[in-house]
Amino acid sequence: MKRIYFPAFITLAFLIHISAHINAQAQPSAKDSAVFSFKEKIYNFGNVKQGEKVTHEFKFKNTGNKPLVISDVVKGCGCTTVRWTTEPIMPGGEGAIWATFNSNIGYGHIMKPLHIYSNASVPQFDIYIQCELLNEKFIDINSDSAKNTLIPH
Repeated sequence: MKRIYFPAFITLAFLIHISAHINAQAQPSAKDSAVFSFKEKIYNFGNVKQGEKVTHEFKFKNTGNKPLVISDVVKGCGCTTVRWTTEPIMPGGEGAIWATFNSNIGYGHIMKPLHIYSNASVPQFDIYIQCELLNEKFIDINSDSAKNTLIPH
């Protein structure tokens, strides 16, 4: 019995070793690619009045050892416009993504994603903008605490 199991065990161990080696070669490591390193992944504009346009610059650094190229940045809705560094960012270099939010929509807490597509070790990466969107009616009603007092009928 021992003679049958030992060759099967050796064969299985060899196949696992070869499979792991092939898989490791097929997937580039973070050491051998471009890598995003953002200073912040979420930016909060705070209170924004309806109709106001606000812009934020997301700065990042390529901490990998290959040039970083952003192929696209897809915005979460039509209320946001984006621009980004289009030339390759060399290892150690810095770039930016600019997000402009046009607050002509509703009110309340708003959080919008920006989907970044690149040649980085993580090829699709998300960052976010958020704010508390105030419209004039909401500001007027809540600015006078006497108007907010509930009176029982």
